[in-house]
Amino acid sequence: MELRINPNVARLVCSNSGKEVPARGFASPVGLCPCCPRPGKPVVIEYDLERVRAEFASVPLGGHGGRGIWRFAPLLPVLGVPEEYAADVGGTPVVRHERLSASLGVEVFLKNEGTNPSGSFKDRGLAVAVAFGRACGARRFCVPTQGNAGVAACLFSARLGMPGCLVYMPESYRGCIYHRACEFFGGEVRFVGANIAAAGRAMREDLADELASGATVDMSTFFEPGRLEGKKTMGLEIAADLGGEALPDVIIYPTGGGTGLVGIWKAFEELAGLGLLDPTRTALPRMVAVQSANCAPVVEAFEKGLADVIPLTSRGTIADGLDVPGAIMGHGILRALRASGGVAVAVPDAAIEGAFARYGLAGVNAGLESAATLAALEALRASGGVRAGERVLLLNTGTQLIPLSKPSKT
Repeated sequence: MELRINPNVARLVCSNSGKEVPARGFASPVGLCPCCPRPGKPVVIEYDLERVRAEFASVPLGGHGGRGIWRFAPLLPVLGVPEEYAADVGGTPVVRHERLSASLGVEVFLKNEGTNPSGSFKDRGLAVAVAFGRACGARRFCVPTQGNAGVAACLFSARLGMPGCLVYMPESYRGCIYHRACEFFGGEVRFVGANIAAAGRAMREDLADELASGATVDMSTFFEPGRLEGKKTMGLEIAADLGGEALPDVIIYPTGGGTGLVGIWKAFEELAGLGLLDPTRTALPRMVAVQSANCAPVVEAFEKGLADVIPLTSRGTIADGLDVPGAIMGHGILRALRASGGVAVAVPDAAIEGAFARYGLAGVNAGLESAATLAALEALRASGGVRAGERVLLLNTGTQLIPLSKPSKT
């Protein structure tokens, strides 16, 4: 195995200031930017689109030999991954759901991320992040988590034969399904604090020396650029599978940290830059961020017209993945929403539970975060935010098995 940085990578930039961030030959892992106030803002990878365009001219989008997400190798930052590492990541189906379409008066498409190896869309981001970090010299990874991200980080650390990922979880998650799954994939789990923010602070204090040296890499949402690159493959797949002439009018995305929403929009912008999507002929989808009404910092910032998200205190939500009271890439989430002509929507937990039950009766294998997208669509249909006959894609981020394995929080 010889992991290597894709020569199509042109530069690193700060997502907030736009300033170039020194890559230093990718001889050490890439973290947050040095140009913004500590701890810094997320760094974004930009590609030499002329080089990428030449590759896609000879081999169509998504046809570069690799299976899974590495079928899009020209637009990923690391090459040389073995087939067994991520051939089963991505390639998730987009399915038109006739019954939901008829009941809601729109064309409903579901993208089912529960078919990924650990059962969620987190596999996309962590597959790229782990491989990219390893290519930059990382010897171990760490992550604070209250859900699937920790499981995926452990899974891909194991697939590269690396030491088990160090996973920090809130105290209340001891013995939960996420805890057991992380240990199953060789992770070392530590329990600290009342929430993911407290777990993250403790992790960075405990591992300060290892993190400073680059030997251990913090895989928190947007703390390194690989997760965004992995998540953008959802957008690349939507474009490849549905085609530039038939993109959805609306994509509804359950938004915690927002990596996937920003990533999908990044994919569309890159494809437009390559001339593979033409927004003057086919409008790009309106992006919709959906959050729980009990924890909706993105919705609050969007409605106030802010340029960034201000952290708030969560009141707790049944959807673990939506229980994110701040967003280090809030500026990027808001930019994607506004650039696409989209909106941010908050739905009550009762509506999420109701939509989860409707998914079950319709035979849709999706979790509570995914059910929030259905609840949001129902609210947008009632308000006129989604018009009759529009094509709407609901991003179903994970399987129903996790929420069904836990006692109810209500």
